[in-house]
Amino acid sequence: MNIVIAINKAYIPYVSVMLTSLFCQHSCPIDVYVLHHELTPEDEAVLCRLSETYEAAFHFLYIPDSLLPPAEVKSATPWGIETYFRLAILDLLPADAHRAIYLDADMIVNKPLDALYSCDLQGKKIAACYELSCRAPFGDYRDTLFDRLIPDGFTYFNAGMMLLDLDALRPQYGFDRYMAAAAELNYQIRFPDQDLLNYCHHGEVLHLDFRQYNLFARRAYTDFGMRYEDVKENVSVIHYTNEKPWRGNCLHCDIELLWWDYAKKTPFYHDLLVAAARELMFDTTVRAYSDNIRFEQQQLMTAIDTYEQIFARCKIPFTHPDDL
Repeated sequence: MNIVIAINKAYIPYVSVMLTSLFCQHSCPIDVYVLHHELTPEDEAVLCRLSETYEAAFHFLYIPDSLLPPAEVKSATPWGIETYFRLAILDLLPADAHRAIYLDADMIVNKPLDALYSCDLQGKKIAACYELSCRAPFGDYRDTLFDRLIPDGFTYFNAGMMLLDLDALRPQYGFDRYMAAAAELNYQIRFPDQDLLNYCHHGEVLHLDFRQYNLFARRAYTDFGMRYEDVKENVSVIHYTNEKPWRGNCLHCDIELLWWDYAKKTPFYHDLLVAAARELMFDTTVRAYSDNIRFEQQQLMTAIDTYEQIFARCKIPFTHPDDL
């Protein structure tokens, strides 16, 4: 199984958690291709230590300046250069790699991916998961960006997990093609690599169920009422977008415990816990959220009291919420 990741130095602890979760689900040999622009030999050695415990081989692929986006592309969004690395996969992976799964570093692999890796792509070149808002009208910039494709049934996918048929993709695609697409879109991209992949591969994607292979943890909790046990029992890949389990600057949910289950198996566990606890103690996000709830509650109670007085003057029966 070929796995591709794209990281910088700061993400070594987090991708180590993701890879540990991946390795725990598989007994087959796994080749991990690490796309990077700044890792030192010492950084590489940290990741290679995982191969002492698991059946894994690491291949470090340096992203040269020629495979970095030009200024016009980089200035279109505030994202770092790492988000563009996956656009160089076809240029850098060896010719004898026929398929590969790309995984974001902020994921947890909770079940084996063998069935996904060997699935029938039904003539498509990529398998990926729907975004929750996947079809027009999107109600955002995509309605304009992809207006030429929408009449043909354009469907938007998330690029955090992709199964790539490398043999089918190589003849037509590569980094230069994706950069040309950015120019065709007049550099109006918001999620740079993802927008470009969706634009270029419209009609070439086998769409998978996001609830199985790319479930957003926060949306699972808030939109679907799922909890830790639900996800652990039923979901193959969990994606911790936006709010990160290791950060203290956000509200948390129990689905994040799954991430910490695998963090415990890494040498970074103690440092990750300390950093998260320190940020949680000093960051004002949760406090501001709580203060806002209290303020809104006070406003509601004031409004209720006002209506109670009006009802009393009009001699209309009124039951205060505190008495219900």
